[in-house]
Amino acid sequence: MELKNEKVRNKKLYCVGYDEEHNRYILEIVITWMAWYNRYYLISKEEYEWFDTDIEKLDSLVEECYQTGPCGGRFLYSDKRDENG
Repeated sequence: MELKNEKVRNKKLYCVGYDEEHNRYILEIVITWMAWYNRYYLISKEEYEWFDTDIEKLDSLVEECYQTGPCGGRFLYSDKRDENG
């Protein structure tokens, strides 16, 4: 998946962007457990805009998604195949 208008927060290991092919905003979190891989979550346009307007709020959303992992309602898919069950 190629994200347009991608915004990267290196300090927290995530980025947000727009998936033109499916017309949706995406949060991509780098997971550093044992092997580095990415998890992808759906977010709203408003949440995407938090990157520029309220980064602390976005950081909190990232933490929430990280904690719920593949069990959360926003979860789209993971680069780690066994999480996509």
